[in-house]
Amino acid sequence: MTALRRLVRAVWDAGWRPLAVGAAVAALAWALGMRTSSALVLGLAAATLTAVLQRVDSLPEPRPARRVQAARDGGRGEVLDVAWSMVGRDGRVTERALRPLRAAGARRVARHGLDLTDDRQADALTGLLGRRAYGTLARRGHPTPTIGDLTHTLGVLERLGATRSRTAAPHDPPAADARPDPDPRSPR
Repeated sequence: MTALRRLVRAVWDAGWRPLAVGAAVAALAWALGMRTSSALVLGLAAATLTAVLQRVDSLPEPRPARRVQAARDGGRGEVLDVAWSMVGRDGRVTERALRPLRAAGARRVARHGLDLTDDRQADALTGLLGRRAYGTLARRGHPTPTIGDLTHTLGVLERLGATRSRTAAPHDPPAADARPDPDPRSPR
């Protein structure tokens, strides 16, 4: 019997306000001259609205915390930034796209004991990289290099590798009878 009383008590606690408001609205509407059936429908609508408003929580829902991802070198966001900023309005590479290329080029030539920013080493850098790639990396004004120059320079820097001694410059074609060097990153 106590479970039934608790249930009745819970229903009464949840429903007495909507019932009171519905009865008051229906009585007022009937007293003002509305037909009985219309006054009851209006009272039922008022009771329903009161029940809904009683259940509405005034506190906003907590939003989950946004995940902050640490930016990694070469990550998707960095690649997208470089891709979107690669070509300017005139069809040439933008300065924003040249910055990471110059940084990579400076690291690659530093492994060979050269400094990309030192003009006194221009002949040695031209011998190591080739005239077109060195011109792309050393150019500091307009007009900026073309996409072809950028692609060529990327290929030269990739072929340059991390080793310090090379028998041939990376821009020279290999001899017909020579086997190609294995990739410097390969485990062999």
